[in-house]
Amino acid sequence: MTSPKAPITIAKPITVKDDFFYRVNGVEIQLPSLTYLKPGLVRRIRRLGDVDAMYTLLELSLTPEALAALDDMDPDGYHDMLEAWRAHSGISLGES
Repeated sequence: MTSPKAPITIAKPITVKDDFFYRVNGVEIQLPSLTYLKPGLVRRIRRLGDVDAMYTLLELSLTPEALAALDDMDPDGYHDMLEAWRAHSGISLGES
């Protein structure tokens, strides 16, 4: 006699729907979650390479004041902000 098997469950990936908020020199940066982009944004960036897609997404999502704040950031601080945005969105770059 065989024992009954437990049902197999497949976990759904976690989707973070909330926008990402960050403050740069007193300016609030609000960006959409990278895992919950509106179809119009996806359509606009779908054929771009990773770097072009990221900058296009920033330009389409941010106010001119927020873009200016990012433009003036220290490169290390900018990298930290991008990493925080990815982490908030549930995206990992993995390890090399």
